[in-house]
Amino acid sequence: MRSPRLALLCTASIAWSTAAPREARAEDVSSLLEILEENVVSGASRAAERASDAPAMSSVITGKQLKLFGIQRLADALNFLASGVFAHYRMSAPEVGARGVALARDANSHVLLVLDGMVVNEQGGGAVFLHDIPVDVIDHIEVVLGPGSVLYGAQAMLGVINVVTKKAADHHGLHASLTLGVSPPLDESGSIRAPTVDSPGGENTVALSLGRSFTLLGQPAGVVAAADMHTFKGPHFAFPKQPIPVGPDGAPSLDLGSHAEPGTWGGPVEEQWFRRKAGAYLRVDVGDLSAAAQMTRSVWAAPQMDLYENRVGAYDDAHNDNAQSLALASVRYRARLSERLEGVARAYFGYSRLLRSRYVIGHDALVPHVPLGVIDPEQCPRGPSGPCRKESLFLSRWVGLELQAVVDWAGDGAFSTMAGVDGRLRTSAYEIVAFDELSGKSYGSDPALTRWHGGGHRLEDEAALGAYVQQTLRPFRPIALNAGIRVDLDSRIPLEYLPAAISPRAALIAEPDDRISLKLIYSSAFRAPSFVELYMVSGRLLPNPDGLKPERVSSVEAVSSFRTGAYSITAGGFASTWRDVIELQIVKAQAPSVSSFKNVPGIRNYGANLGFEASFLDRRLRVGANSTFAVTRRRLSAQQIEDNAPFGVGDEVPLAVAPSVYGNAHVSYEIGAGAVSLAAAYMGRRIADQAYVGGHPSNIAPRPEVSPQLELRAALTGALPGVKGAGYTLGGQYAFSAYEPYVVGPNQGLPRYLVERGPTADYALTNRLTIFAGIELHLGGEDAAGGPPAAAGPSSRATASRAPQGALP
Repeated sequence: MRSPRLALLCTASIAWSTAAPREARAEDVSSLLEILEENVVSGASRAAERASDAPAMSSVITGKQLKLFGIQRLADALNFLASGVFAHYRMSAPEVGARGVALARDANSHVLLVLDGMVVNEQGGGAVFLHDIPVDVIDHIEVVLGPGSVLYGAQAMLGVINVVTKKAADHHGLHASLTLGVSPPLDESGSIRAPTVDSPGGENTVALSLGRSFTLLGQPAGVVAAADMHTFKGPHFAFPKQPIPVGPDGAPSLDLGSHAEPGTWGGPVEEQWFRRKAGAYLRVDVGDLSAAAQMTRSVWAAPQMDLYENRVGAYDDAHNDNAQSLALASVRYRARLSERLEGVARAYFGYSRLLRSRYVIGHDALVPHVPLGVIDPEQCPRGPSGPCRKESLFLSRWVGLELQAVVDWAGDGAFSTMAGVDGRLRTSAYEIVAFDELSGKSYGSDPALTRWHGGGHRLEDEAALGAYVQQTLRPFRPIALNAGIRVDLDSRIPLEYLPAAISPRAALIAEPDDRISLKLIYSSAFRAPSFVELYMVSGRLLPNPDGLKPERVSSVEAVSSFRTGAYSITAGGFASTWRDVIELQIVKAQAPSVSSFKNVPGIRNYGANLGFEASFLDRRLRVGANSTFAVTRRRLSAQQIEDNAPFGVGDEVPLAVAPSVYGNAHVSYEIGAGAVSLAAAYMGRRIADQAYVGGHPSNIAPRPEVSPQLELRAALTGALPGVKGAGYTLGGQYAFSAYEPYVVGPNQGLPRYLVERGPTADYALTNRLTIFAGIELHLGGEDAAGGPPAAAGPSSRATASRAPQGALP
């Protein structure tokens, strides 16, 4: 251990016992957690603190654990190692839920993803894609449960996923890795079948990163640069065939191309299930100045047809894809203004471009006297005989400045105040255009208006401003208070709804001794209507003439934790209420296929979280388990109660997609220079997304739901004999259930009060089995050696000191 690190360790240890005003930055300590055996988080208060002191329930996943279990995707990390959260792959971009709540196809707009202080959610629709994170340079991932708007503003409703990357001091030298995976094909039931030459799927990752420490202008400095490429090609499988509805002339209403049998949807899928991502990341630290930048380019295709994903696109055609480009940058400066005052300034920039492209064979007649772009036909406009490309383009770019001050009033960490202001300018736009495939020209309008030239079908320049204050108080050792409030002004929120954008939080924390922590927490969060929800118009989506209110959630929770030696037990109970949730709703019963976004009454949710961690045999053997039990009900409006009274529905229905019981367990054991690990993730029975249509019970019979899911993941790591700095990983992941809770095909159902009898359902499939092998090489670092990380315990860079410090981690 280097002497500066040893000095920091000793200083932080003294601060633990005396509450001295030593700073506790989340990125500056390596092995202190190994001694204290307690996770440290910075996502809850935007300041490093022990998990037992944080005003929220949280869990930490370390970069060491990711390597130990051979995990290359953030969604797998959440499912197998985190507490309280889960992710559904749905054969497309994964979506996250927490504490028994999931909002289907919200593109993760209710969870905030933060990378080294940069908000990864794009600012047009609030979407965030988990594949945008550079896994190879992750130091640790903090999963903070519950509303978090008090410090982060909009969208932190389910929680905050705070990803912290490694500093150069923890990532010396050149790192290269290659992981190859293979998956066998599936049949219509989702069962594994014997592979042929070209039927298996593959999942491969190549990563290259470099870390270097040096001195610049007399200041300690470091740089970490990383690039990675990830490809996934789904195994061959087949969907059960479903008849396509017929038109007025008795002919099938859709032409799905040559890969589908005429008049049906379904059959073999060989081309339209893939994902490709290339990304680059750069982090530079010079003294108190830190800069980071992230760029990714992703393309993915989902094979299913549903009301959102591929309504009329040709069946199993690789042209039906989604492409996103994302660029983020942030510069932060931290200054010690006096012995008791610290200031932080952060400037940031973001850009997102998302293009959804569908290759359409069939043609529909135009609506008389209605120009294209106002009401578009589902398929290609009738006229040219060739196919068309229907493209939906979404753009957002944003720039902002955040200023923050932290005052340690008494100089001993017992009474501190954090205050800040965050201003942001946004530009959001979208356009929906159909292009003739043969000529490349857009239909029925001036190309200068329908092709992208910095404008679009709708473009809005927007602004947001938030101000927050957080007060921490420790009047005496066993008791601590953490209270804060944030007020947000947003051009998407009318002034009459300003009270909905006020987010308070208060936490009372009692610690009778160093082993026990008891918390009582109240928190709230909001989400402003997105640009897409406010302004987007298409053939089947109309704007809400009455406008939209911000979504609100408030939560009360109690958390207790007990830690002694190598054991840790955490238990918590929570109850939350969601109000004015924004959802697609049918406009009129006479036109059930036309929808608009509306505020609905909300969600009632309560439950419990349990967690256990332990280590044995000099910490070579580690075990852990997390579980969540939740009851989640969606409240119906008075009109919905009246419409469904004949079916005895009542005033609430279950929330679809989210499991009521879920959790994970993991064990790892180091054997010499290697390690063996096993993890399991469980989700209970899940009601499918189309069981309820905007809250109305669907006419799909029986009610669509999928059986419980159990996934196992095993990995073996070790050093390659005779090759210094080289290691290997072998492993596999297996899912016992074949289905995800998403209805596919034209059999989507209608509200039962409109049409009582409906179809049966088919479901999205999961990739049942993946076998993977990887090698990694580390050159030039002091710890360049093969084999597993020294321990898969808490994060290598956090500290348990309680002293206040600047935030913006």
